[in-house]
Amino acid sequence: MSQSLASLHATRIVARLSSGELALNDVVAALRSQHQAVNGDINAFEFTTDQDCQANTSPLKGLPITVKDQITVAGMPLGYGLDRAARKIPQDTAPVVQRFLDAGAHVWGKTTLPPYAMDFQTFNKRIGITRNPWNTSYTAGGSSGGGAAAVATGMSYLDIGADLSGSLRLPAAYCGVYSLMPTDHAAQPQGLLPNGAVLDNFARPGPIARSVDDLALAWSVMSGQSTPETTETSFQIGLWGAPENTPPVCAETTAVFKTAIEQLTTDNLSLLNADLSALFNPDVYACFGEIMGYETGGLMPAPIRILARLTGKSAALRSPNFLKHVHTGYRRDKKHYLQALASRKSLQATFESSWAKLDALLIPVCGVQPFAHQMPHTDRGGLRDYKSMFDLCGTRVGYFDALTAFTVPVSLMGNPVVTIPLGLDNNGLPVGGQLIGRHGGELALLQLAAKMASVLPGLRNSYLPA
Repeated sequence: MSQSLASLHATRIVARLSSGELALNDVVAALRSQHQAVNGDINAFEFTTDQDCQANTSPLKGLPITVKDQITVAGMPLGYGLDRAARKIPQDTAPVVQRFLDAGAHVWGKTTLPPYAMDFQTFNKRIGITRNPWNTSYTAGGSSGGGAAAVATGMSYLDIGADLSGSLRLPAAYCGVYSLMPTDHAAQPQGLLPNGAVLDNFARPGPIARSVDDLALAWSVMSGQSTPETTETSFQIGLWGAPENTPPVCAETTAVFKTAIEQLTTDNLSLLNADLSALFNPDVYACFGEIMGYETGGLMPAPIRILARLTGKSAALRSPNFLKHVHTGYRRDKKHYLQALASRKSLQATFESSWAKLDALLIPVCGVQPFAHQMPHTDRGGLRDYKSMFDLCGTRVGYFDALTAFTVPVSLMGNPVVTIPLGLDNNGLPVGGQLIGRHGGELALLQLAAKMASVLPGLRNSYLPA
């Protein structure tokens, strides 16, 4: 069967399986053929399975999907991006994956990530560098870079990843595909961390796909909700605008946004600059870091946590908005943690009231356009430090702060986000936006994202079969 089946969207595959127009064996053969042809260049997979997909009468009809290799699937090796010859074989499946299995999906491979998902590029010693399908010298982003690259190149119809501070959004943006980060706590976070650990906040599993319709299909499986038919409803979208109240952005990203806004301004889409000072308040970054550092620090042995703070002092100086606050949280001070949780509620309330009359917000995923792959200055078992700086229209910003400036505030606020491809930069690489909806408003957000996607030009890299 032609590899062109690999380029179809998940919804189309399910429809054609349902009608009997396609045989599941042909679909799997197309994916395997595409993987054989492409993965040597892209390096998106930890492994694929030899198990046969079984056609069934469940809603997904045996649809082959992939899963980020930090998420447990019973009976499948689990590596977390580590260089280990012997990997664990979990007995349990993460709830988010189990929902897809119960709906008739089949996991045909695990996609790669940096060690413990702790970087915004995707590479590890065992698999190597995951490359951007638009230019293999460039990063695919991280930490769900394997999933985004696999979906973008037709090696996967749908990947299940996870996002803490940008791990779905950044790779989707850099690879020119879509992702859905659900409302915080809307999807069960079990099965994402070693030894059965669960973070109380921020860890959000979600899908990566090549269309909004595929995201809606995935969300219907995850939530049991069905997206209504798109209507002619008019939407008001608040835009990232006033530069004095937002993080710096490179000129290329600004140019893509400007063009996209012109394309999106239609009878049913009204776009206007929004006051985003409540989102980018310095207290937001401090609050996120305190909570994230406290909760992730609790997963580390105390000596490792202390060592990370001591050896990471210079890194924290280069990253005053991200690492510095995370390292502060590593103190594991319960009083400060509880204060941060209370502060989070206050910051969320202020943010929500600031755009009460709008339907959604559209901001960059990242102020940095896709960049050539970089190696860290130091790498201590996956705890990486980068001394590199990005020049964002005359403002020099360190690696971690530049890559999290737009994602961390949204993570703290807990809103659902659809990452939507907006266009290509001057290097021919994708730039994506975060379309932010109301808490619990995934269905309305997906409807709006579908409307926007119908107006914007589709992106298609050269690895995707015609």
